[in-house]
Amino acid sequence: RRYQNRARSSAAWSSSPAGGMAMRGLTVFISDLRNCSNKEAESKRVEKEMAHIRSKFTSESNMNGYNRKKYVWKILYMYMLGYEVDFGHMEAVNLISSNKYSEKSVGYAWCALMLKEGDDLLRLIINSIRVDLISKNDNHICLALNSICNVGGKEFAEALSSDVVKLLVSNVTKTYVRKKAALTTLRMYRKSPDTLPPIEWADKVLMLLDEKNIGVLTSVSSLVLGVLAVDSTGWDGAAPKAARTLTRLVLNKDYSNDYLYYGIPTPWLQIKLLRMLQFFPPPEEHALKLRVSEVLQRIISGTDVTKNVNKNNATHAVLFEAINLTIHLGSQAETLQQSINLLGRFISIREANIRYLGLETMARLSQQQPETLEGLKKHQSTILFSLKDPDISIRRRALDLVYAMCDSTTVKETVAELLTFLSSSDLGIREELVLKIAILAERFATDNQWYVDVVLRLIKEAGDQVSPEIWYRVVQIITNQGDDLQKYATETVWKALSEELMPHPTLVKVAAYVLGEFGHMIAESPESGPTAQYQLLLKRFAQAEQDLRAILLNTFVKLAHSFAEIAPQVAELMATHSTALDQEVQQRANEYISLSAPPLAGIKNTVLEMMPHFTERESVVQKQLDKAQGNDSSSRKEAMAKPTAAVAAADQVPLPAQTPPPPSAQPSADLLGMGEELPHSADKVATPAAASVAGASDLLGALDLGAAPPPPAPPSSAADDLLGLMGVAAPPPSAPPLGVAAVAGGSLLDGLAGPSPSLAVPSPSPSAPAVGPASAAWLALCLRNDGVLFEDATLQIGVKMEFNGHQGRMALYFGNKSPTPLMSVTTQLSQCPPLNIQLSALAGTLNPRAQQQQLVNIECLDAFGEGPQLAVRFMGGATPQPLVVTLPIVPTKFVVPLRVDGADFFRRWKLLDGHEKQQIFKLQAVPLSEQLVERTVGSGLHMSLLKGVDPNAANFVAAGCFTAKGSAPQADDTSVLMRLEVNPGAGMCRASVRASNTALVDMVVKLVLSQLSAPSP
Repeated sequence: RRYQNRARSSAAWSSSPAGGMAMRGLTVFISDLRNCSNKEAESKRVEKEMAHIRSKFTSESNMNGYNRKKYVWKILYMYMLGYEVDFGHMEAVNLISSNKYSEKSVGYAWCALMLKEGDDLLRLIINSIRVDLISKNDNHICLALNSICNVGGKEFAEALSSDVVKLLVSNVTKTYVRKKAALTTLRMYRKSPDTLPPIEWADKVLMLLDEKNIGVLTSVSSLVLGVLAVDSTGWDGAAPKAARTLTRLVLNKDYSNDYLYYGIPTPWLQIKLLRMLQFFPPPEEHALKLRVSEVLQRIISGTDVTKNVNKNNATHAVLFEAINLTIHLGSQAETLQQSINLLGRFISIREANIRYLGLETMARLSQQQPETLEGLKKHQSTILFSLKDPDISIRRRALDLVYAMCDSTTVKETVAELLTFLSSSDLGIREELVLKIAILAERFATDNQWYVDVVLRLIKEAGDQVSPEIWYRVVQIITNQGDDLQKYATETVWKALSEELMPHPTLVKVAAYVLGEFGHMIAESPESGPTAQYQLLLKRFAQAEQDLRAILLNTFVKLAHSFAEIAPQVAELMATHSTALDQEVQQRANEYISLSAPPLAGIKNTVLEMMPHFTERESVVQKQLDKAQGNDSSSRKEAMAKPTAAVAAADQVPLPAQTPPPPSAQPSADLLGMGEELPHSADKVATPAAASVAGASDLLGALDLGAAPPPPAPPSSAADDLLGLMGVAAPPPSAPPLGVAAVAGGSLLDGLAGPSPSLAVPSPSPSAPAVGPASAAWLALCLRNDGVLFEDATLQIGVKMEFNGHQGRMALYFGNKSPTPLMSVTTQLSQCPPLNIQLSALAGTLNPRAQQQQLVNIECLDAFGEGPQLAVRFMGGATPQPLVVTLPIVPTKFVVPLRVDGADFFRRWKLLDGHEKQQIFKLQAVPLSEQLVERTVGSGLHMSLLKGVDPNAANFVAAGCFTAKGSAPQADDTSVLMRLEVNPGAGMCRASVRASNTALVDMVVKLVLSQLSAPSP
């Protein structure tokens, strides 16, 4: 049946003018394929025809246009059937240069189907396209414009933009050519805006908005909208012209019946013109204001729901764009109240699409025009009812609208409704719902006791979705308020913890903090005395995870400091856990034992005193919501010379054991330009005081790097922490990271010529700090582009990178943390033949508390495994200090995403048979979430996560292409393919990676395991 269907479509194609009805050879070839009964017969016929065509192209140097056209059509047909074609390119290019339309159209069709933007072969046809653009034959001009729109890129824009713009604005250009020229100009502007400065041709294009032809107006409107989306400077004349055209279409009904769509005049053009007006401020001119108002009144009052689905879609598309313009105009719009009433009606009808659009538009209205909130509140019952809609997209929009409409007068009612909805909500919306409830309760709370009750109820009903930022914030507020709230919170938390048989860990964390700080306020009651508090928390301690145990140890020592009767029990507990397997628990227990020594009594009183008030800052919960919605305000568009940082973590609440610096303390010096504090991943950072529980090498908070290295010694001064990472630094010099010995004695120092005799330095000893491929800092930078590569008491090395195809550049930032200058600073790279690397000059002296930048330009010539090593030599004081680090330049930096369907993926997979590495490992998180895989594979390895390729929903498939200089884009031999086969029941995963280079495969497997595998016991 499959071949019969293909035969029927083939017959239709061969009988069309494009298929070449007069080409007998083409017709016979298609008939032969139609008569094939199976795939094997078809493949044999195709192979035979390919061999015949290849021989003809090779032997007949003077082939006539007819035969060349016929053979290229056959090649195209075979390609459309899914067969690979690797010849005939020059013959198709020659057809583009033909003067006959039938031959030229074949060449352009081949170009559109066989080539992609950026192919080197496109350079050969640029001149032929330009010849057609400046010709007098309109058909040839249209073919050239179509070709630019299909495959044109930056090179096309640079060479052909002036000719296309000339066609667009010329008075003699035909209508159908002008339409294509407008869309072609838009394509080239999007590809290379610098080549086509819109200010230079704005006036001429705006004159085209006075055109009478609807088709030209639609195309030109698309061009104007594309320009306005980037910059509206010099395009102010578009607003009155758009209003004039809307008046002509909507009020005067001046249009051809050819452009009526279900009785609506050219709805697509109306939408474009209404959207165009939204790029400019509300009009000041009375005539223009009146004209826009009349158009909006006609559209809004003349639209209703009908039974015809297509007409509904068209009328409501125009209507919602008109409402968007009304929102933009604000109080100047006479139709604002009418729009509110109309939206209220739309959110109550049965049609799901219109309900969705109504809720979304209402949310935008409440945000941009807050004065309309009173009118929107009339529909609050309908909006709250939409939270129970079976469609999750409608529930999300309803939640957005409820959140936007809430204020201090309605907050308790709104939060009560949302809490009721929370109990029955699905997991897809629950995390966002919890965040919004927490923000509303904090933002509009008139009673802090009510706020504490809301957060505790959130923890009880949806503890897994309550992020650390929420409970950080509630203990901040409790700490900063007076005794009344502190006592109420302590009583409430005590009651909640006592009543729950299996309390959520987050509830235990809140209780641990509150009881440790304010437990004395309820200690007089027999049922909540010191011993009762200790016993209840000890019961939770036995069942707690390691991060929670670390927090509870803080609470126990604070209780013992306040109540002597439980001190012996706490001392015994500390002694028991001084040899715990968990590093953080062991360290805290030993520190508290040491702190109990009599000589440290004064220090102990200072450390264990009550927490002071926290500095008021922007709510960290709001930041968490912005991040969840993709509205993170941190910019990553800064110049290469200034490394970026991520979301600030300053709002995170320290644990009781850590006393924050007084307000007068100076901030740490930020010599590397990363002034913002670095974020902590939500699943790692239980509390700021437990910052060392989180992976210390997870500098930018994007990837989970597993267990942390030993905590560093505290810096001698605030300025020692050049990146402001206090507690998230590299291990101290006395404790080298993994892989130091291998790097220190590696090939770099052996293979490089040493410095002059006066500066000669020995190979670094095994105790010298270094960064190798096994270190967490190096692995982190292999999967992200900025962070700290190395740090000790003397030197800090920061890295920022960016890559594009086979090229990249890196900025190394050397910061001197010592009080004395570092002299004779030099760097030297090891040999890495697959990479062409150039280093910029570096000054010889690095002053105290200062930094230097060294730029590295990288070009990838071939596949490789690990990147080069960098030897950093300097003299501090009287002793030279050699340092060797492996640069985080790995082959995955030159991988680009490859988006293919299942058939193409498995075809490439089969071609790479024999170049595979498999690794079976235990997962660190079960089930393996798509978010973690997307973060590791997409953001880290730059591969595309393919959906629907593997029939097992628990498995994952990814594809990428390795780019090197001269490599063909998306060629089969550049494929990097991966399959993750997950066994959720056993918590195991098998990673299978295939690529043509073994070292590349090994590196991909290594990076995947560093993120997904559980740490070795």
